[in-house]
Amino acid sequence: MSVIRNTIKTFHPAYFAMVMSTGIISIASNMLGFKCIAYGLFYLNIAAYTIILSLQLLRVKMFWSNLYSDLSNPRLSLVFFTTVAGTNVLGAQFATIVNQPCVAKIFWFFGIFLWTAVSLSTFSILFLKCEQRIEMVMHGGWLTATVGTQSVAVLGAILAPKFGCCSSLVMFSSFVWWMIGSFLYMILITLIMYRLVFFKVSLEALVPPYWINMGALAITTLAGSILCLNIPLIEGPYTDLLGFTKGFTLFFWSFGTWWIPFLVIIGIWKYVLHKTPFKYSPLYWAMVFPLGMYTACTIKFSQAIKLPFVAHISTYFIYFAYLAWVLIFGHMIRSMIKVASTKEATPAPQQAPTSAK
Repeated sequence: MSVIRNTIKTFHPAYFAMVMSTGIISIASNMLGFKCIAYGLFYLNIAAYTIILSLQLLRVKMFWSNLYSDLSNPRLSLVFFTTVAGTNVLGAQFATIVNQPCVAKIFWFFGIFLWTAVSLSTFSILFLKCEQRIEMVMHGGWLTATVGTQSVAVLGAILAPKFGCCSSLVMFSSFVWWMIGSFLYMILITLIMYRLVFFKVSLEALVPPYWINMGALAITTLAGSILCLNIPLIEGPYTDLLGFTKGFTLFFWSFGTWWIPFLVIIGIWKYVLHKTPFKYSPLYWAMVFPLGMYTACTIKFSQAIKLPFVAHISTYFIYFAYLAWVLIFGHMIRSMIKVASTKEATPAPQQAPTSAK
């Protein structure tokens, strides 16, 4: 029982990144025709989301002070946007893989609620309480704020044609979230580049969070591409935005592609040249998500700008996403077994014998 309580007490918010990663790889697999993999990961993701959300809700009830401490920690606070992204990615699976738009709408509304709660709490705390220097707190994981925001735009854009008379309002809302997410990326990536160039980054902190630099651009590209594809389906003034949306989407896809070789070089520098040992952390799911998201966004991007040859990138890139998912999932299971066996092997403290009267 103490093991379960300790798991809830120390539960890391980044575990929702597993739902994000599994969900987007499932969606990308469905796009490429790998139906068995898509459905298998879909049902696995339902189980994972249920367990992770339950643990997070129990933490809110049982260990609110610990949760608030994480929310107040500028290194961790914006990671809570993975809760928003995981919710909306699972909703997108319901909409695209099993064609259940009614269920997907529930996830979208819940995602909006989570986005509002996480946005107001995390940024308010950062604005009012953060007094640490940028090199002490800033890292690529801050861009999960963009990922969470764009996930609302993605699912909204997918579902907009399903809302009947409210389709135009949902489309407008999706454009608004797309713009907010884009603005957040511009601001945060400027600070992250400043931090990377002018301050030393430790080897331990270097790789996993900074893959979100590319993942945030990939989901922004996906949101823009779906908006482009669904503009002709929605009545309203959105056709005037089509050229702008395509151009901006091309900008984000190009920048995301530019990041990939640099992230690979950083990984080689850390794990090959410096021989840093791999130690599992839920933050490593932040490396899997961008690979799956880049695969999915490239397919939709090629459809939006009507350049089919671009989609060929995804037919190869998906295998990197599969490999990363299998490796991190395997290390996660191994880590859980190791922790559980260690707890079981630890002898319970014995009580001192009472003195005879």
